This record gives sequence, structure tokens and C-alpha cells, in this order.
Amino acid sequence: MTRRAAAAVVCALALVGCESSTPDRHGTARTEQAPGGTRIASLSPGITATVVALGAQERLVGRTPWCQVPREVVVVGSLLDLDAERLVEARPSVVLVQPAVQGMPDSLRQLATDRGWRLEEFHLDSLSDVRAMVVALPSALCEGESDGELAQYEESSLRLLAAFDRALAPIEPASKLGRTLILLTSTESSDPLAFGTGTYLADALAAYTVENALRREGYPALSWESIVAIAPDTVVLLGRHADGASERLLRLVPSARRVPVDAPSLLQPGGGMIEGLSSLRAALVKAAQ
Repeated sequence: MTRRAAAAVVCALALVGCESSTPDRHGTARTEQAPGGTRIASLSPGITATVVALGAQERLVGRTPWCQVPREVVVVGSLLDLDAERLVEARPSVVLVQPAVQGMPDSLRQLATDRGWRLEEFHLDSLSDVRAMVVALPSALCEGESDGELAQYEESSLRLLAAFDRALAPIEPASKLGRTLILLTSTESSDPLAFGTGTYLADALAAYTVENALRREGYPALSWESIVAIAPDTVVLLGRHADGASERLLRLVPSARRVPVDAPSLLQPGGGMIEGLSSLRAALVKAAQ
């Protein structure tokens, strides 16, 4: 799986990450509460979470059904299920997008051209991509505005990057964890998805100086037979069905440490995943003791 293809899987993972809450498909059609200046529509939950983390939620005038925001914002659909009428009614000046594997829909590009919107694209395959987005967003949020507005968001960006550094600090002694596998259990019947090389959670393991047991690229679905063959020393279990997966893992790979982590934000690569990364790190530290 290529890194671009992995981005499509990440979009699907983001929906799983929000499975504990019901998608809000209505929102509010009232966008006049957004301030003057840049009006933001975000078609990615991870990007929306970053906008909120930077303190720019008041600029949001459009979002997906899975975006979590602390105020009412109209739902304009998602990149692959866009409600063009609602997006036009929201009157954005900038549309933030995490492109799918097939690229940007021509219909959205044409709509942006016709309406004079600026499209900002962010690939979020790796942690480096997430950091690059955190750095770039301040300019996207206030293009053409005062230096003071830009400085405010740049300061927030630096604080966010520092929080990432703390959440990704190396673990001592990471060697006790051995070969570690991260699995997402989305349903009881389906094979779990794993985080292989080139993924943002594989990058997190590397930052923790923990060895990733999976040598494959991207987000493969692993049968339980494959998991037994990998014979990981530690397994991190994400998702609402982690308990059932933990019981099966105990039967099939009884020697493996089982580390359940309840952190849906880990499935939305962006500025909102710091709490999830901190939870992951704390769980790994505890398992290494």
C-alpha cells in the first residue's frame, strides 16, 4: 500500500474513531456568527480538530458530520459525500481538505473556482505530515489579515508542536515492550487493522523507541492466524471491541502483553490527537514497568 493509498484508510479510521458518538448530519444553517475575515470550511475531522486546537474554531463555517467542535457549525458533508448546496450557503473563503487516494474531486475544484474559494490540501499519512499542517495552518487561517492575527495562531502552533513533543517523548525502558503491534478492532467479526510502516502511529512507536512488530506498509487487515505468526511481544488494542480482541489474543498468543487504549482521537491524525498520544504513551510506560 502506498502512502497516498494509506490516506484513504486513515479517512476510514477517522470515522471509526467517532463511532462512540452519533454523527450530526444537521448542524445549523446559521453562519453569521463567524467573525469577519477568513471563513473556514473543513472536510476532514483531523484538520477540524487542529483548527480547534489552534483556537480558531470561531472561523469555522462548515464541517463534516464527524467533526467535533465546541460551537454550532453547519454540516456540509465530507470530501466524498459533499452537500454542495450547504457548502455554498456557508460562504467559506477557504476549504480545508485531506485528499482521498483518488485525489480531489473535480466537482469540488470547479465549485471552488466558480465561487472564488481557496482550497488548502493536507496529506496526513505521517506524523511529519501532521506537524507540517500545524505549521502551515496559521497562514491559511488568516491570509490577508493583520500581522497580529497571524502571530496569535503562530504562537498557538508552537504550543501545539511542543505538546506533540511531550506526548512523543521516548519511553524508558522501551526494550521491555519488545516487538509491538498496534491493532484497531472496528467490529467483532472483521479482522483487525494494523498500523504498519509509513503510518502515523508507526511513527509514534518510533518516537517512543519501541519496535513495530509489523514490517508491512500501510494499514493491512490481519487475520488472527497472521497475528499468531507475527508473535508480537506487546499488542496495543484500539477500538470499541478491544475487550473481545483481548480475550482472543489471550487464547492465541498468551505470552503477549495486552495494552487496551481508549483514545478515539488517535484515529484522527491532526492537532486533536495529542491527548490520545499521551494516553498511548502512558499505557506503554505502564506496560514496560
